[in-house]
Amino acid sequence: MRCRYLGRAGDRRRTSNITTGTLMTKQAPAPNRRKRLTEEREREILDVTFALVAEVGYEQATVDEVARRTKASTATLYRQWENKPKLVITAMMARKYAPLPDIDAGSLRGDLVALALMMPTPHPQGTPTLGIWQAVMSDPALSQALRDVLFAPYLNALSSILARHVEHGTIRPDNPALAHAEKFLLGSIFVEKLLTGTEANSDQLIRVMDALLLPALTSDS
Repeated sequence: MRCRYLGRAGDRRRTSNITTGTLMTKQAPAPNRRKRLTEEREREILDVTFALVAEVGYEQATVDEVARRTKASTATLYRQWENKPKLVITAMMARKYAPLPDIDAGSLRGDLVALALMMPTPHPQGTPTLGIWQAVMSDPALSQALRDVLFAPYLNALSSILARHVEHGTIRPDNPALAHAEKFLLGSIFVEKLLTGTEANSDQLIRVMDALLLPALTSDS
């Protein structure tokens, strides 16, 4: 015969087995410890993501398909990268770019040219980044991920360059162009894509800087 005893509020619920005389206490399930991805596993997933976007384009690529190809759970992918945009952008970063070194070429133009030479350039396959540009126009989450993951190092470098040259007197601190320098830099990349269907390279960025950004930053008016 079995009977249950419910103690006062706050007591643990206990089940007593009178036949055997054993006393069993209900235990909470052990916590589910999530393993962190190894560097090799993370690299594998990012490589597969990059290849998938190159194969089918950004719109058709899905987290489910990345999970299937890598034999990972979608929960693991979302826990690590939050959403598809950040997964794709991180895959692009891991495949293409290294951390930025400090930039100090001794002149404003030299610093801006050095930055332009470090900016993202088209991948030989073209498809991954072209797909990103197409999707970013209508996907706010992707646009934010693109800024946070892909362009943040370059925008931070630009901010440091401008601050240093304001301090040195090369740029007037009240120059209104300072508030729009990021748009000059990134706008040329997106406009090139929209107008020609291709991505701006470093030579094109330098021409835009020479024609527009530098004159605006060094203007006395």
